[in-house]
Order: sequence, then C-alpha cells, then structure tokens
Amino acid sequence: MAAPVFFDPTGNRRVRVRRLSLLALLLAIAACVVFATTVASVPAPPPLPIAYEHASPLPFRAQIGHLTRRARKFLFGKPVVPAPTPGAKPITVGFYTPWSDDSATSLERHIDRLDWVAPATLSVDGTGALKIEDDARLDHLLATSLHRPLVVPVLQNTVEGDWQGDATARQLASPARRHALETQIGAYLDRTGYAGVMVDFETMPAASLPNLRLFLSELRGQLAPRHRVVAVTMPIDNPDWSTHAFASVADRLVLMAYDEHWQGGTPGPIASNPWFAQKLSHALAGLPRGKAIVALGEYAYNWHGGKADSMTVEEAWLDAHDSGAAPQYDPASGNAGYSYDDASDGQSQSQRHDVWMLDAAATWNQMQILSRLGVGDIALWRLGSEDPGFWSTVKAWRTGTRPNLAPLKQAANVDVEGQGEILDVTATPQDGSRRIAFDPITGMVSAESYTRLPTPYVVHRTGALPKKLALTFDDGPDPTWTPRILSILEQYHVPGTFFMVGENALTNRDLVKRIAADGDEIGNHSYTHPNMAEEAATGIGLELNATQRLIEATTGHSIRLFRAPYFGDAEPTTADELVPAAIARQHGYTVVGLHVDPDDWKRPGVQHIIDSTIAQVESSSPDRSENVILLHDGGGDRSQTVAALPVIIERLKQDGYSFVPVSTLAGLSHDAVMPKVDGVDLAAVRADVALFGVLAAILVALNWTFFFAISLGVLRSIGLASLASLLRRPQPMAAPEDTCDPLVTVIIPAYNEERVIEASVRRVLESDYRQLQIIVADDGSKDRTSAIVSDAFAGNSRVELLTLVNGGKAAALNRALKDARGSVIVALDADTQFERETISRLVRWFADPRIGAVAGNAKVGNRVNLVTRWQGVEYVTAQNLERRALTKLDAIMVVPGAVGAWRREALDDVGGYPEDTLAEDQDLTIAIQRKGWKIAYDEDAVAWTEAPESFAALSKQRFRWSFGTLQCLWKHRGTLAKRRPSGLAFIGMPQAWLFQIVFAVISPAIDLALLISIGGTALRVSQHGWAQTQTDVLRMGAYWLAFTAVDLACGWIAYRLDTRRERFRPLLLLAQRFVYRQLMYSVVIRAVGAAFAGKGIGWGKLERTGRVAAVPANAAPPVAARALETV
Repeated sequence: MAAPVFFDPTGNRRVRVRRLSLLALLLAIAACVVFATTVASVPAPPPLPIAYEHASPLPFRAQIGHLTRRARKFLFGKPVVPAPTPGAKPITVGFYTPWSDDSATSLERHIDRLDWVAPATLSVDGTGALKIEDDARLDHLLATSLHRPLVVPVLQNTVEGDWQGDATARQLASPARRHALETQIGAYLDRTGYAGVMVDFETMPAASLPNLRLFLSELRGQLAPRHRVVAVTMPIDNPDWSTHAFASVADRLVLMAYDEHWQGGTPGPIASNPWFAQKLSHALAGLPRGKAIVALGEYAYNWHGGKADSMTVEEAWLDAHDSGAAPQYDPASGNAGYSYDDASDGQSQSQRHDVWMLDAAATWNQMQILSRLGVGDIALWRLGSEDPGFWSTVKAWRTGTRPNLAPLKQAANVDVEGQGEILDVTATPQDGSRRIAFDPITGMVSAESYTRLPTPYVVHRTGALPKKLALTFDDGPDPTWTPRILSILEQYHVPGTFFMVGENALTNRDLVKRIAADGDEIGNHSYTHPNMAEEAATGIGLELNATQRLIEATTGHSIRLFRAPYFGDAEPTTADELVPAAIARQHGYTVVGLHVDPDDWKRPGVQHIIDSTIAQVESSSPDRSENVILLHDGGGDRSQTVAALPVIIERLKQDGYSFVPVSTLAGLSHDAVMPKVDGVDLAAVRADVALFGVLAAILVALNWTFFFAISLGVLRSIGLASLASLLRRPQPMAAPEDTCDPLVTVIIPAYNEERVIEASVRRVLESDYRQLQIIVADDGSKDRTSAIVSDAFAGNSRVELLTLVNGGKAAALNRALKDARGSVIVALDADTQFERETISRLVRWFADPRIGAVAGNAKVGNRVNLVTRWQGVEYVTAQNLERRALTKLDAIMVVPGAVGAWRREALDDVGGYPEDTLAEDQDLTIAIQRKGWKIAYDEDAVAWTEAPESFAALSKQRFRWSFGTLQCLWKHRGTLAKRRPSGLAFIGMPQAWLFQIVFAVISPAIDLALLISIGGTALRVSQHGWAQTQTDVLRMGAYWLAFTAVDLACGWIAYRLDTRRERFRPLLLLAQRFVYRQLMYSVVIRAVGAAFAGKGIGWGKLERTGRVAAVPANAAPPVAARALETV
C-alpha cells in the first residue's frame, strides 16, 4: 500500500514547518516593533526661525467676523412647543450670537442650564422684509442635546450691523408693511416650531414707539392662538419706553439692565449697583409678577481715543495681563476696572485706556438686588462673552448658596496677534485665581482681587506679503488628479505646497517622489484625515509621526509644515482648532492656515471656483491677508479644480500677483521646511523604507486581488451557465438492441452503518435493473452492520456480505472488486438511496466503448434544517452548472462516490481504487481520464444522500474533501506538465487549483480588503460626508454587486435546468454563499496547513441519522416520471 500523499511518517516536515512559521511570526513581530518604535519616537525639532510681525491685539469683531461664512446647513425637524407661561418657575435665557464661535461654545457647554435660547437670527431689512440667518451649529446643538430649551429668536432692525431706527419707524407706520412682516414671522415660527419671537428694535424715535406697540399687539394677536410668545427688549433708563405701555401688548418684557456707560459715552461702570437698583425698581413698579425678564450684561468696554471697543470678560483679562494692569474692584459701583497707557497702536503719544467690566462678582450683586425686587427670571447678554463663573453664580443664586468664584478658568478666548496665514501657537491656556469677600449681612460681594489672571491660547501670525500667493493642495496625492495638477504647475512654472494624507501617500509613493523632485513643498495633513479635535494627544502624535516617517522614507526629507484636517482658516478661535495646532508645534511643525477658500471640494462649478478665488485674493486688507489659497488634489472628483487652476494662475499673474511656496511667505528656505534626513534618525528612516514599501505592496495587492477574484468569479459563473445551458437535457446514448444488459456489481462500503444499511440495500434491490450483484463490504464495523445485512438478506442470492478488518474505504472497495463479477461497477455510500431507475440510467452510457465512468446526480435527502437546506442548494447549483459545463469540456474532476458507475476494465487499467488519497473517487476519476477514458454525466440518474446536519459535522466533512482534493491535484500535477488529457490539463485542474484551493486560501485577504475599504469609507463619510470620500469602496461595492447579481442569475439557471423543478429561493442562496465562503476558506486553509505539515489525516466518521428520503418533501419528482415512494 502506497503512503498517503503529503504524509511524513518521520514528523520532520511538521517540525520544520512549525519552526519556519514561528520564525516568520517573530520576524513580523520584530518588523512591527521596529515600525512602531520609529513612528512613536520621531524626534521633535525646534520651532522654525520665523520672523513674526510685531504683536498687536486684534479687535474682537475682526477675530470672529469670518465665522459667518463657515455655517453649513443641517436639516433637523423642530417640534412645535407651547409658549412659556408667565409666572411659572424662574427661567434663564441666553442670548446667542451666531457670528461668534465663543457663543456657540458657551451654548454647547451650558445648554442644559437654559430654559430659553434667544438666537439673533432674524432681522428686518431696508424694505421691511424678514431676513433669516440659518445657523447650522444651533440646529445641530438643538437636535442632539438631551435637554432642549425653548427657542425664541431675536428680531433686530439691523442692516450689516447698523441699527435702522428711522427706516424701521417708517415701515411700522405702514399697516401693509406691518401685516406683511407679521405674516412672515408667523410662517417662520410655524415652519420651525420655535416658541415665539423677541423683538429688539433699537434707536427708534420716540414718536414711533406707538406704532411699535401697535405692531407688537397685532403680532401677539396672530401668535397667541398658535401658542407662541411675543417678547420685547427695552432699555431701563429711557423714559420714552414705558414698561406699563409695553406690558399690555407683549407677553414678556426683557429689561436690558446694562450700558449705564456705553460705547458712545464717557468711561465708567457699565451697570453700577445703585443705578441698577434704581432703574429696575422704577421699571418694575406696577408690572405683573412674572412679566419681566432682566437681562444681565457680562462683557467689558475699553475706552480709548474717544471710542470704546466691546470685549468679552476673558478678553479684558487678557488685555489686563498683556498691559500689566491689575483689575480693581470698585466698591461704590460693584464693577471691576483697570487703566493703562499704551503706544502699541502706532500713535506718536501713548493713549489712555479705561476698561470696565461686568464679571461674575458684579452679576452676583445684581442677583441679590433682583431677589429683593422679587425678580427670578434673568437673561445673559451674551453667551460667549461671560465670565465662566457666571454659571456657578446662577446655580448658587437659584439654590440659596454662595458661589465659589475663586478659580478662573479660560473658556474659549484666543489671543491672535499679527497678520498672515502662517501660525505659531506660542502659549496654551493657564488658569488664574481671585479672592472674593462677601458682606456677612447683605450677602453681596464686598471685595474682589485678582491674584493671577488667566491666559488663553496665544497665536502669532505671519506671511502677509503684498502680491505674493501660495497655492496649497489638501487631501492628496491622488493617482488621477495630482498628476494633472503637477503638469499644470510645471507648465506655468508655479510652485505648490501639497498637504498630504499619509494613507494616500502610501499607495502613491511615486507621486510623492515626483512632487519632491519638482521642488514643490510637502506638508503633513495627518495619516487618516481624522477630526483631530476628537483625537487624544497620543492619537494626534501618531497621525503626525506616521505621515512624517512615510514622507521621510519616500523622499529622504523631513517635513515641517502642517495643516490639520478641517482647519477652517488662519483665525483659530476654538480649542478644536488650537489643540491640534499646539500639539503639532510640540512636534516641531509650523501650522499653515488659509484665507482663500473657494470650497472646490463641494464641486460648485469651474467658474465659481475661479471667481471665488480671485475675489477673495483681491479682497485682501491690512486687517486680513489673503495670501494662501486652498485647493484640493484628493478626496473626490477634482475635475473642476483641474479645469479652474490654469485660469486662476493666468488671471492672477495678469493682475500682478506672483506665486511662491509657503516657505517664502514664512521667510524661510525650501531646505528649512523640508530638511534632509541625516544623523541618528537616518537609520530609523532606512528601516521604514522597506516597511512602508511592504505595507504599500500589501494594500495594493489586497485591492487588486479583490478585483481579480471577483472578475474571474463573474467570468467563471457566466461561462459555466452558458455551457450548462447548451447541454440542457442531453440525450443518452441508447443501448444496442441485440446486446444483453451487462451484469452490474454494486459495492456498498460500510463502517458502523447500522442505521442506514438495510434501507440502502433494499433501495438497490428495488431497482428496475435486474442484472445485479450487491456486495456489502463491512470495513470492520463495531456495531451491528454485518448482523443486519446477514439477517435481512440471508436468502437473497444477489446480496453478498464481506466482513473485513478495518483498512479504510478504498481498501474495502478494492477487496470487494476481487469478488465482483460485473463488467460495470457501481459504488455508493451506505447513506445513499438510489431511485428505481438510477442504475439503468447509469449503465446505458457504457454502450459507448470510450466511456470509462458515468457520474450521476446526487441530491441531499435529509433537508431537515438550514444546514442541510444550504447543502441542497449547493448540490443543485454545482451539478446543474459545473458538472454539465465540465462535461462539455471533457474536464469532469470527480465521479461522486454517492452515485457513479465505472467500467471494470477502466478500474483494472489504473489498478483499482487508489488508497493514498482521501478523495478516492476524485483520484480515480482523474486517473482513468489520464489513461484515455471518457467521463459521462447523467442528470436523471439521481441518488439521495445524507448530508451533515450540523456545522461541526459539515466542517469535518469538508476538511476531508478539501484535503483529499489537494492530494489529488498534487498527485496528478503531471497532467498540467504533459497537457494531457487536454480537458483536465487546460480546464479541470487549473480551475480546481484556482477556485477550490488558491481563492479559498486568499479569501480572508479578499474579505480583509473589502472590510478595510468599507471601514475607511465609513470613517471618511462620518468625518467628511460623501462628497469628500475617495476610496475604492464604491468600485468594490459595484464589483461585489455585479458578482452577486451574476451568482443569483446563475443560481436561477441551475434551478431551471434541474429535472426536479425545485423552487428557486434567492435569499437562501445568498445566505448559503456567505456562510459557505467563511466555512470553505477556513477548512481549505486547515487542509493546506496539514499538507505542509505532513500530517496523517483519516476518514473520520459522519454520524448517520437515517433520515434520508428518496424524494424529500420539498423536492418535486422528475418531469414525466412516476412518483417514488419515500423510504
């Protein structure tokens, strides 16, 4: 007996395979450790020697005015809410200004403390029409907050920031215009579901106030039935504004209790305690309780040179810190203030600065006064300008305790100094402290001293060079768009700066090299393009380091420029923008912002990109440079950018602008921003070169493997379906009339088959073919298999029993062959049930002397659960497509042991059943074809076999089949070399190697490629939206859908070709394909591993249930055939 294929009786091969596997694992671990170490430990060079401009404080409005263009629309439904009821529990209102990031930050942090939010989103233009400023941040906060306050938008009479008192007076004098405005407001509230409107009309002439009250009365008449509130803001120190008169026409009066000293007046306290108490007492006199909401100011004024700048409290603290002045508490007013002389604004003589502020201490005193006046409803003007201690003050006031105002924490303020779009975060926030003394009798603050002022982020800017522009490109490199952009830059001799995403650079390293070779500059744009505001410091560091190492390994140069994903411009005002910039500085990077952004990633049109870019460049002013242009060479379809770029370059050159690299704007050399790697770091970079190359090759291989596998799978399915359709209902060859039917020997090898053996033999005896010799070869069964056969068929001369010593299935078959008298041998498994006509249908093919074997049609006879039903699908689709098609090509790989017939002469020609493989039926099929015999297939020769009923049993069976197939392919590999027989050499064996072995082994890699792409796309969609997403997942999805569609179509064809006309269930087929895919590649990988290791693999034993039916309940009988009884 020959040794089994792959078996190594010494065990040496197994030891060598284990050692090689261990070595490979250790090498992989070592490579990962080296890679991780080099990425995690990139040395941080010192900051670049950039000459920043002389620091000068930037006016508050200049810092935040750019924010209005950043809003992007979110669509969220807004439920209708009832109007607030006067006299209910005390409420807290927050005024929200959508042009301020500080305001949005404060609202996000304290939205759960607010009962109302009053966004300044409505205005009346010069014609009296309602103007609406949509605010995406507000919509998002309201939609995602667990606590949603009532929304009462503020309606103001402003045009571009200027109050229009006279124009508004004329509009309110017109009944038609009033009615039109009232109608627009009602429709807006109905559409949004907001709780009402707050009218804030200022600089109104005294004579117009009756018309204002008439407008409020009419508006209230419209909104009251809709359960909407009408509120109006009022100054408390203007006698023309009678609270009693307005109380009759509005639901709530918002009393603006500040601006005792205002921007147009002389310096002084903004709301002194005596003034606050006196004016409020007068305004509240006679008002119904719950009618008034008192608006408290939390901000500062800086009077200098005959004007006053409005500042947030935090800006006032920073101003005091920078000027060296210490804020002093004024006991007489309850306000804090300070003064200093400053010559930094270019004046020949120093200017006097007088600063007054309303901080949390002043607010606490005002709240004590409100308690004495019986007022509990307050409003904050404005969210974002307040002392962070305001919120603990409100809480303490509401709960009857004292606030802890000692800690001073920076909330959101940023000190932006200088002009330009190249940034350096030179300081991070530092907390401060103050001491507070309370009067033991009144509970009011009696003293306040700032012991240490808090400081914010400090950002220095440079790069504002007249007529100098830097073209920058984000999100690349991209194999389609980056080469085109580079060609344009080369054509016009214009430098560019490319902020690269590491994962894109990894798979496009030739483009990285080209960019560096062209003399263009490369910057770091992170490795995976995350929102760095949501990343921990360690994650940001890894993003930077991974991209740095990749560029170093590819070009031999380090990179020192950085732009964070989603970094909006060159005016950072929030921690979301500043934290990544600060961390990048710690890693030695210089942050490059931008002011010229045509939003080309949105694909707004070529002309829009051109016009927007040029308009922004030409809008440059001393307060706002426009030197850095942002475009995109990756992240999506950039055809519009490519088309717009030449026009932008030509027109700006015609206008006298010149293009320079970012380094020129920073006053640096090219080598300073891309220094050559040398010294100690060079060894780490050299190690990374190979590692990045391997990683890039793996990613490319994964993608191409996926596409190659899917394409071949589609072509194979189409080819098999086409060939199978051509072979529909092949006509069997009729036996000659003058010949006798040959004697057929049916061999049934059995091992522990007591449950099924009797039924199997009886089904053969019931065959319509009478010239039969039946041999039951009991291969050493330990149960009653032999006894049952002996007892049941003792008197039947056609049944013979061989009781053997266990030697394996092939040995049992060969022993039975010695006693076989028939010229045709039929071998079937003991669990298989033949139909009455099966043997005669198999035998008729042997009238052709070229036929060496005939394959029948095996079907699953125990479809009792999902596992067996899936196998039923497999049998139908495999035999009705694959076996039909391979028959046409003379490339049948296996005559199944469950139902097949063999010419005795062919068996003798190859020495009987082979005993050195587990797949003896496949081995024998290939062997006799190599001897020149032909194989036929009869779809009407049906046998019903028992399939495994659990995944464990199925896995065991398929492992044996896979290992046996691998043995056969290896044993008969000479077929490929000799190219004979041609059907096997060119079709059968190659497709078996490719689809049954190779693809099964690499299937995990194919799935991994798909999962990586899907995961990467999901991440990018969540971060960027679909418009900016650029991965292979769409192509992968298209390929997968095409493959699935073809698979379903081929499945339908297979069921249509089936003689039993079983019902096609597409969902069952899809589920079967998915589960089988995972199962098959796991068992094939195990089989390949066992082959390499030289393990001895036995047959094992499938536990029989005896639940095979000759015609299962869910399978129809053959067309034009009589019904078969069920066993």
